[in-house]
Amino acid sequence: MSTQPLRITKVEAVALSASFDDLYDSPEDVPDWLRYPASSHLVLPRRGQYATLVKVHTEDGSVGIGEAYGLPSPQVTATVVATVLAPLLIGQDALATGAIWERLFKGQAAGGHNRGFYLEAMAGVDLALWDLRGKLAGVPVHRLLGGPVRETVDCYASPVALHADPEDSARQALGFVDDGFKALKVKIGRGERTDRAHLSAVRAAVGDDIEILTDVNCAYDLDEATRVGAVLADLGISWYEEPLQVDDLANLAELRRRTGLTVVNGETHFTRFDLRDSLLHRAIDVFMPNVARCGGITEAMRLSALASAFHVDIAPHGVGSGVSLCAALQLCAATPNLRTYEYNRLPNPIRENILVNPPKFTDGALVVPTGPGLGFELDEDTVDRYVIARF
Repeated sequence: MSTQPLRITKVEAVALSASFDDLYDSPEDVPDWLRYPASSHLVLPRRGQYATLVKVHTEDGSVGIGEAYGLPSPQVTATVVATVLAPLLIGQDALATGAIWERLFKGQAAGGHNRGFYLEAMAGVDLALWDLRGKLAGVPVHRLLGGPVRETVDCYASPVALHADPEDSARQALGFVDDGFKALKVKIGRGERTDRAHLSAVRAAVGDDIEILTDVNCAYDLDEATRVGAVLADLGISWYEEPLQVDDLANLAELRRRTGLTVVNGETHFTRFDLRDSLLHRAIDVFMPNVARCGGITEAMRLSALASAFHVDIAPHGVGSGVSLCAALQLCAATPNLRTYEYNRLPNPIRENILVNPPKFTDGALVVPTGPGLGFELDEDTVDRYVIARF
């Protein structure tokens, strides 16, 4: 790789949308569990799968491709990339990933834009820059990060959604086991009795050898979460994700003390400053960064290192397109304190379908891509089917 600067000449943002309506004969046929897969969606239903692709061009003709989180509207992050970040990027050295990250973060931190859509847009740029660096060096990104620590990544199927009937939850869970998963995550958050019914049905269906994880999506207060925690303990389940509001750190710490369960948080946190407070409160056992949300690989590596200082693992959140899937696997391959990875299995045409070479899943694990950069090749014709805006 050259020691000379490589200037950025153009930045593109491409908003993708794959509507659930298009997966069925009519909108009325879309099942409720797909519209409302988690308790948090009872307010804002899921209508499809979304992502914003970011393409960074340089003066030598090279292109790096990343992804900014697209929920609930990919046009938002695409607009931030095109109108706020792009002017800060043109003319900068594309190889100076750390310097660019600080430039973008400081550009809006004083204005209070240090989380949310702005960090998600930054993530898309950062992933594109790492993809570019790997392509120029001819190696996968995990090699640039000091890996691989591992060449395959243990993962769990997510989610067993909010079905009305416990038997439907059990049926979906068995489908994941038949697909080769050794672990799966069940959405709960509807009260002690209902949660017990669904979790008991899933446990009876899959047996004791399959690991069950749970995700509450912030549905409970401390007392209700304590009662449901007892249900989890009865069923041999330890993973208790987002049982309370994500910023309720004092009560998360108390819940962790009361239940002895593995308290998990972080998919809606963004930077090391968010993680710092969770660690100081001793509120979590596992942190779940999403590389397409938390500022990209640059910040995710900092998060992982900070977590390790408190003997906390990371387990990346896995919602997005095939681009962020490959990016997350690069991070996982280079991270010593990795617990597991969330392999989202909701219907999603912009996950594997947009990749010429999607990651292989075998024996409960995903194989880390070894191609240069983030390790994927886009199927541009398939991508074009889902484009709703270009910037």
